[in-house]
Amino acid sequence: MCPAGCPRPPGRWPAWRWHRTTEGAWVVGPLPGEPGRGAPFTGLRQAEYFLAVVDSGGITAAARRLHVAQPSLSQTVRAIERQAGAELFERTPRGVVPTPAGRALVEPARRLLAARRAAGRAVSDVASLRAGRLELVAHASVAADPLARAVGRFRRAHPGVGVLVEDAPDDDELVYALADGRHELAVVSLPLPPAPDLVTEELGHHDIWLAMAPGTVIAPGPVSPAEVSAMPLVAVLHGGSVRHAIRRALADAGQDEGTGHQQSSRQEQDAGRDGDSREPARAVRSWAGVVTPRLGSVIPLVLTGAGAALVDRWYAERIAEQGGVVRPLGPPVRAPFGVARRREPLSPACRVFLEILRETCAARSAGGPGPGA
Repeated sequence: MCPAGCPRPPGRWPAWRWHRTTEGAWVVGPLPGEPGRGAPFTGLRQAEYFLAVVDSGGITAAARRLHVAQPSLSQTVRAIERQAGAELFERTPRGVVPTPAGRALVEPARRLLAARRAAGRAVSDVASLRAGRLELVAHASVAADPLARAVGRFRRAHPGVGVLVEDAPDDDELVYALADGRHELAVVSLPLPPAPDLVTEELGHHDIWLAMAPGTVIAPGPVSPAEVSAMPLVAVLHGGSVRHAIRRALADAGQDEGTGHQQSSRQEQDAGRDGDSREPARAVRSWAGVVTPRLGSVIPLVLTGAGAALVDRWYAERIAEQGGVVRPLGPPVRAPFGVARRREPLSPACRVFLEILRETCAARSAGGPGPGA
């Protein structure tokens, strides 16, 4: 019941009605928990049916257009009106036309269906690599080779997909970035610290070269680890597997890095073979003449005579192009690299990129002679 003399509520009865609130006041509107609270469509199909009636000018014509039975469409329209709490159509000699409430609902309904179409296109574009974003994390030691070449090939094939490459300052940060879902794929120096939720795949290796300043006088041919250890060196603070491979080679030769002295104990040799590739800064500074946090700064440091450096082939080629003197190591020293990812399916863009990266690495391993050859 409503208070004496209350007017009939607007809209189609009984969607809206007079009722007493918990505070005892009389208000008009939908009962709490009942339809008619401003959400006229419970699904996209109802919005489609509503617009079909508006555009067709009648229930019968709309039913034919939608290929549904007229009674079913009429029932859906009544359900929409109950949910909206208002009459949305009125009959005229020329058919049914929207009421003011119905006209107000037309534009939101069209936006709703347009959003559905846009969502479908977005999903389709991502699945077909016409749009989307690929987010990677990488060690600096693999950013130029092979990552840059693979990203270039991927972008030429799929220009609609953006690529974000984030630098990982150390192995622990890289593993964390993968584990917490910030990135799908990491291009990394190997090995990584053990992580039960990650899988790794080796794709190739870097041949380590000795790079020296222009004008350096040195015999042609490979340079032994013993000769390298007697030189003042430029080192990268976080050298990853490159420095790990160098440490192993020097340990095999019985040499301490950058000092020219034999290691003093079996324990030190074991550390050289199996130690963490992320040496503390004080340990790097103890054997390197110059320490830099960034791999890219090695090139100008070598070219200006700050010291020699042990670098991968890509950096050796850049130094040789600018007049530096480069030599391979003998026996060869190799630093493996590959990818790491979580144990779950990859997105379409990531799957395609990984295949391109594998192909790039396979072609790279069949490359020609090294720099200065």
